[in-house]
Amino acid sequence: MGALFVMPINQPAQKERFLTRSRMVSLVLGVLGILLLSSGLWMMRAPAEPPPDVGVDLSSLSLDGWDPSSVRQDYPVGKLVVTTDREDYQSGDLRLLIPVLAQDLSVQDDVDSGSLRIGPGLYEYSQLPAADTNANVSIAGHRDVEAAEFYYIDRLSDGDLMYLLYKETVYVYLYESTEIIQLDNWNPIACKEYPCLTLTSCDPVGTFVNRIVVTGRLVDIWELNDQVVFAARADAEIFQNR
Repeated sequence: MGALFVMPINQPAQKERFLTRSRMVSLVLGVLGILLLSSGLWMMRAPAEPPPDVGVDLSSLSLDGWDPSSVRQDYPVGKLVVTTDREDYQSGDLRLLIPVLAQDLSVQDDVDSGSLRIGPGLYEYSQLPAADTNANVSIAGHRDVEAAEFYYIDRLSDGDLMYLLYKETVYVYLYESTEIIQLDNWNPIACKEYPCLTLTSCDPVGTFVNRIVVTGRLVDIWELNDQVVFAARADAEIFQNR
């Protein structure tokens, strides 16, 4: 007897079902891709109102004067330090002003996700500003989510001024540097030879790949009163004529 060839009658139906499943998988993947793209674009959005091109004065100038030579290296250089006053810190005790970015921010007690939803937060290893110590006041903030207070932190440059308000005292910091570091590099928030302000956030915007670090050096200390004006830049006439 010759060979018997039987054509399976259900082959077209199986092929049709297979193609249908393929289309469904492609559709699902397409929808997921659109959702991920939309999410990414939302994460990389800019704040609703970008900072002005020219810095703004937030308050009027009255300096008491401060002698940098009075600074002592009370904290071990290159080390992460937890201080008693840091442990006693309460959210809002410290205010951060960055006039060139039009930011006046209440500093939170931590850098966990809950705290950073409210605003920039103080690192556990931060010191609090003081007139005669090499305190490194280190603060983290968002660039891409919530209020994105540090979105334009990369715009800070030579001559820009930053301020910390703490216990009726104004600490004046002059921009010193910006660097991009790896996420696990904690050196920038360690104690330095001089008193400084360190601001950190994620980089590039919308990712957690690296960290952007902006440092300012303490250049003056004022008594806080109604006459104080916070100039955006050190070359501003109101700052030069203090």
